[in-house]
Amino acid sequence: MKWLFVSLSFLFCFQLSAQKNKTVIGYLRDSVTHAPIVLGSVTNNNTHETVMSGNSGRFKIHIKENEVLSYAAVGYHFDTVQFVHKLAMQDSIDIFASPLLHDLGNVTVSSKGMSAYQMDSMERRNDLLHDMVSYKKPTFALSNSGAGLGISIDRFSKHEKSKRKALDFFEAQEKEEYINYRYSTKLVEESTGFKDEILRNFIQQSRPSYDWLRANTSSEDILYYINDQLKKFSGK
Repeated sequence: MKWLFVSLSFLFCFQLSAQKNKTVIGYLRDSVTHAPIVLGSVTNNNTHETVMSGNSGRFKIHIKENEVLSYAAVGYHFDTVQFVHKLAMQDSIDIFASPLLHDLGNVTVSSKGMSAYQMDSMERRNDLLHDMVSYKKPTFALSNSGAGLGISIDRFSKHEKSKRKALDFFEAQEKEEYINYRYSTKLVEESTGFKDEILRNFIQQSRPSYDWLRANTSSEDILYYINDQLKKFSGK
């Protein structure tokens, strides 16, 4: 009986330990060159914590086993990785993002007047449609703000829940990409004079929400926002 009690106690403690958040060190890299991706965003999809990668692609985030990380960076496809037991046993993890090539296949568009974000968004949506449905030529439309690309969700109404979830994930990640695009490394660096880890820490700490950026569409709005955030920044 005593042996059984000890065994059950050990099992209970082990399960509690497995359920605790673990601070994970990871590196975000280019899938082709394996070069570090600087100031990409990595999000725990379960807790919604978002962190930024540093100059070496390094990031640090809290995560439990079997939770899911998503990652996004300007000029790259976004993707996910599940924090399975094998990864949890490692000292650090490497995750790889595939670069966008702006090869839109059979979609004919003109890039005149379109931002880099819009072109990236179009390619990601084109790839999503290739994966989800058979089509001849999808119809894209500029969103009201002119900063993204809209697509009708109605065309997917007869598809199974897994495809709806894929669309929900896609839209959530597009928001992350929009934040990365509007609150860019270059803009923040020029406005603050920060570099390297201090720059990363500032961007991570002050990163505005998607809704705020949609409501404040000018560069001047962001500059005022940065000035306000500088007053709160600890520099840690």
